[in-house]
Amino acid sequence: MLRVESLLRRLSDGKFHSGESIAEELAISRTAVWKLIQKIQSWQVEVFSVRGRGYQIPGGLALIDQLALEKKLQLHNQLFKQVIVLTSVDSTADYLAKDWKKQPDIGRVCISEHQTAGRGRKDRPWISPFAANLYFSIGVQLPLGLSALGGLSLAVGISLCRTLNKTTQNKIKIKWPNDLLVIDKVGNKKLAGILVEASGDSNDSSFLNIGVGINWDMQIKQADDIDQPWVNLKSLLGHRQLTRSEILGEILCDLDAALVEYIESGFSEFAKEWQSLSAMYQQEVKLHLPQREIKGVEIGVEANGALKLDTDNGVQVFHSGEVSLRKRY
Repeated sequence: MLRVESLLRRLSDGKFHSGESIAEELAISRTAVWKLIQKIQSWQVEVFSVRGRGYQIPGGLALIDQLALEKKLQLHNQLFKQVIVLTSVDSTADYLAKDWKKQPDIGRVCISEHQTAGRGRKDRPWISPFAANLYFSIGVQLPLGLSALGGLSLAVGISLCRTLNKTTQNKIKIKWPNDLLVIDKVGNKKLAGILVEASGDSNDSSFLNIGVGINWDMQIKQADDIDQPWVNLKSLLGHRQLTRSEILGEILCDLDAALVEYIESGFSEFAKEWQSLSAMYQQEVKLHLPQREIKGVEIGVEANGALKLDTDNGVQVFHSGEVSLRKRY
């Protein structure tokens, strides 16, 4: 993997590099170089091979800048400052869970350019092409028991909206409980997903593994397995063309501040922003539960993050389920 990473950094400039020079630099054979190229191509990275010129990644790659992120987090963050950047991993959440057991109590963020088994809610696969999106997980110990974590996933979503809407003219909304959407004339397009896994005791402390995936500049050919409309963040930034590393730095600093806010005040302060950020507020929706569907109008969230629907049976509160707009014929 170290050799693959070295080769990727070399090819990330978008120029041609001869197989001979690569082999010499990595102290391997030309055949071994070809095997490394095949590994990179297996991650859906396009690599040109031209006789007499060598190998090239057309357009190059803008890889995550670990040093810049470390510097920014050291200056601004309280809860997590350690940065782990991986080339490829099964899942940043799974990696972080294992890494936390080796060295607990030090907040950290794990970022990967590629995931082979990225996970969304209910273990649904999260499509993770190489260097096309943002995939990261935050591990942090909070002085709050599991019973005090109501609304945490929504707080993370609200924090992401706060950050991203600075550069997208307030185009990003939240679909309860953990998706970020962009609403346009065509309909809802998914931008990001959030997965919060918590462990610990009921009253005193908890370990949070907060996973986030954000579409950045994914190509249509890389997203064949995605079964819903989606959109890239890069296309929404307008005149402020940030890099992945720059926008990620802002996201992580704002998330750190949001978690500090959550520790101090819980979800109640975040709940005040729900009406302006909900993708489906005051709209007719269907809530999909394991055994049934509930129809109603979304009218807000409780102080613990539960969803409130105005149904034919009055106002009802729900702590789980998946929401979709109710189609009218």
